[in-house]
Amino acid sequence: MLSPGRRIRVFLFAAVGATLPAWVDSPAFAGWEAGAKGGYESNLSRSIDDGEGSGFLSAYAGYTKLHSGETRLDWTMGFTVEGAFYPSITDVDSLSAMISPGVAYIFSPVWSMAVTPFLQGKAVQDTEQSAVTFGARLDVIQKFDGGLYLGEYYTYTDSRANEDVYSYTEHAVGAYLGMRWKPGLYTELGYEFSRGDSFLSVKVPETSVAGGTPVGVGAPVGGGGRGSGGGGPQYSQAFDSLVFKEQVDSHSVPVTVGIDWTKRWFSSLNYTYRTWAGDSGKATDHSGYAGFGYRF
Repeated sequence: MLSPGRRIRVFLFAAVGATLPAWVDSPAFAGWEAGAKGGYESNLSRSIDDGEGSGFLSAYAGYTKLHSGETRLDWTMGFTVEGAFYPSITDVDSLSAMISPGVAYIFSPVWSMAVTPFLQGKAVQDTEQSAVTFGARLDVIQKFDGGLYLGEYYTYTDSRANEDVYSYTEHAVGAYLGMRWKPGLYTELGYEFSRGDSFLSVKVPETSVAGGTPVGVGAPVGGGGRGSGGGGPQYSQAFDSLVFKEQVDSHSVPVTVGIDWTKRWFSSLNYTYRTWAGDSGKATDHSGYAGFGYRF
């Protein structure tokens, strides 16, 4: 679906955060759902020079329990299993499962808050990127008359991959403005800033590869930040690139449209523009998807 670190973050937003406006409008929801997405991402490897894109297909099934609305304080629960397939870069095909118990508190008809810890396990075809991820998210939501709502959130994420260069810790803050035009149609515009020790990459020139292994792997390749997280860049067979770890600032702007066709069938469209910036350079990414789902 998306780059390794970004896949996790987008998945967390979908499973932990995106449903929160729903429990403000439909507080009694609890049940199973399943769905699928198809889309494209332009820079899976977070390359600062020559990003490689791929289409993707993903499918998920999960259970969600939202605030019951019967009391101010209530517990919530999310559990999701998801698989993703990338025809152009099959090494990043993945299967993941996440559980996210939490608590939600309704202060007033306008103000609500939720705290949601999460734990995820991810198996990736390129086993170096397989990871266990944990953290927590705090959401504050304001629901106004006429279907307008506003949300702010903070997320802490600690992802521990099999290979350290793909491990990261991250602090993210964001906000989203949404409009529920009618019971079955909403739009959202969001913004997120995050900072953490994440990875970027540079493409490996063909002339520097001998016998399938880049010449000089482990030595600095320029830029004061490269290799700062793990003793130098490492070659990624999945991306055919040198990947390196450093402090990275990221900005993203997602736009989402959601439609409930019936009480059970729903669909969504999304476009996201994202940048990563470190001492070594800047990477940009364009991604989008169309998805549908069914509530049991």
